[in-house]
Amino acid sequence: MNNDDYLELDFTDNIPDFQINRRDFLKLTSGVLILFTIGDKEVFAQQTRPSLPTDFNAFLRIGEDGRVSCYTGKIEMGQGVHTSLAQMLADELDVSLDSVDMVMGDTDLCPWDAGTWGSMSTRYFGPALRAAGAEARQVMLQLASEQLKTPIEQLVIEQGEVFDKTRKAPRVTYAQLTKGKKIERHLSQAAIKKMPSEFKIMGKPITRRDAKEKVTGKAKYTGDIQLPGMVYAKILRPPAHGAKLIDVDLLEVDKMKDVQVIRERDFIAVLHKYPDVAEIALSKIKANYERPQTGLDNTNIFEHLLKNASEGKSVAKEGNLQEGEHLAAKIVDETYLDGYKAHSPIEPHTAVAKIEGNKATIWASSQTPFSTRSEVAKELGFPPENVRVITPFLGGGFGGKGRNPQAVEVARCAHLSGKPVQLVWTR
Repeated sequence: MNNDDYLELDFTDNIPDFQINRRDFLKLTSGVLILFTIGDKEVFAQQTRPSLPTDFNAFLRIGEDGRVSCYTGKIEMGQGVHTSLAQMLADELDVSLDSVDMVMGDTDLCPWDAGTWGSMSTRYFGPALRAAGAEARQVMLQLASEQLKTPIEQLVIEQGEVFDKTRKAPRVTYAQLTKGKKIERHLSQAAIKKMPSEFKIMGKPITRRDAKEKVTGKAKYTGDIQLPGMVYAKILRPPAHGAKLIDVDLLEVDKMKDVQVIRERDFIAVLHKYPDVAEIALSKIKANYERPQTGLDNTNIFEHLLKNASEGKSVAKEGNLQEGEHLAAKIVDETYLDGYKAHSPIEPHTAVAKIEGNKATIWASSQTPFSTRSEVAKELGFPPENVRVITPFLGGGFGGKGRNPQAVEVARCAHLSGKPVQLVWTR
């Protein structure tokens, strides 16, 4: 199989499970479509079905000052897409790279995305972003042609300015054409993306746009979020999976000044404005658990895992194993076992929650902001559109930040305490 053949694979097993009935499906795909804006929020970000929007406005916005906002549900965790996706849009739209502002992983503003993993941002989201930029560029040419009263064939674009190639003036800018508003016009057919030979920005060596922020310490991660009145949470953890809380003694904790205890069934958390005080309070909790007797230890865990492993899936098949074995000069058949390894990203699993009335804002160290929104909404009993997840820079994830129980837990703490809360998972 050639490398390009993998472009046909849709990796639907990576898409989070969701339920949608026939009536809701028809509402999404048929009838009269009315586009509107809810305050400063984009209607595209309110979609819950697992697909990217077809309207290029979901991916970009040209402001009155000429700056271009690039919206993506992808997140930046060190892989460089904060720069490379901006390069793609700038090249297709014919604007300077410096004029593009990235808005990433904000569920109120960005189009739906399944998550950031598997080196799929460039290969799968990139073409959709480039197509949006190409269509917007062609629409700009149409609008400029009408305003300048010049055939499109005679027009050229330089850094967001359109003019007749036979003379330098008059000119019209993208900002003048859009006036900072949504672009209502669309093409009747797909726009043609640029060929590699036409690239001016893509594929060129460029200093990463987040480099200065990160080397100077100005870059904001979830743990850097500070809110007025915010407290830190420490949560009582069971000693093993399936352990049941029998009884708990909180007398020593209750004696501590300004420590708030949150308890909801077996969920127990302590809150304080200083994380070290919250840690001390946690250590004073006396809890008894009934631990399940699994009979598992480091001598039989591999046998248990092999017996209980889910059935594997073949992503691609080619050739014949039996024929290859027959032709092999030497056959090696061995079993290799390794110990348990935990994900250890540079940045710990962190989340911050602020709840105001029936609306929640979550800052999460998450590779999947949209599924995090669904999980938090379910926990709080809020409609998904009332939960906003904002994803700052991530210090690595390696797949370990695909699920976000810390965001659910911190949302619960904020909801029960009435205060903004930050939770940092430590091992």
